[in-house]
Amino acid sequence: MAESGRELTLEDLPRPPLFKLTDPEGRDVFQETEVGGERAEVAALFSDRELASEFSAGAAAHGMEDLSGLDPRELSDWAAVEDFALSGADFVLVVSEAGAGLFHPDDVAHRASEMAGEIPFPLYVISDEVGEAPLISVEVEEGEVLVAALFSSPEKASDFREMAPHLDLPDNLGTIEDRDGLRRHALIAREAGATYAVVDPASGLTEAILIEELIS
Repeated sequence: MAESGRELTLEDLPRPPLFKLTDPEGRDVFQETEVGGERAEVAALFSDRELASEFSAGAAAHGMEDLSGLDPRELSDWAAVEDFALSGADFVLVVSEAGAGLFHPDDVAHRASEMAGEIPFPLYVISDEVGEAPLISVEVEEGEVLVAALFSSPEKASDFREMAPHLDLPDNLGTIEDRDGLRRHALIAREAGATYAVVDPASGLTEAILIEELIS
């Protein structure tokens, strides 16, 4: 639990997916408590599903009865985190394996907005035995475009492979450690015909990045 960890700063805000707690109808639940001598409502945000479940199971013993026995619900991207931060609570409690921190909602929302434009290194690519990463064909209004698929974690790469068996993707993973590595990967993808790159492409081209932007 977070009691044994350090105090988090906004720079420690974990990357999505993050998890909130909801009631059986799916509504957000805040803890009514006292912060700085005044009554306040606190929203809770967790770095993983298991931690959210563990926290909720022990919430009553820590004086947070309102958050007891609730269900974790995923916030899949920074936009969802920003929306949750601004959903009406007076404070946001962020809990990860490293520790916990209590923040003003506007600060969490601002940090989420900043992070939405950043690329989460290291990145992972599905590749074959010789290190070549296949491109993915995506249907758009103008026809088909080729996309370089990038993943923020090995788990997301594995989930995508299982979700798209028709693509017959190879089983290996390559790693991109920094912007120089990403630029090299983008150059190779452009030569192979890629127009876009997408990080965690399960939702299609919603947050696609032009390959040229990764090269320049």
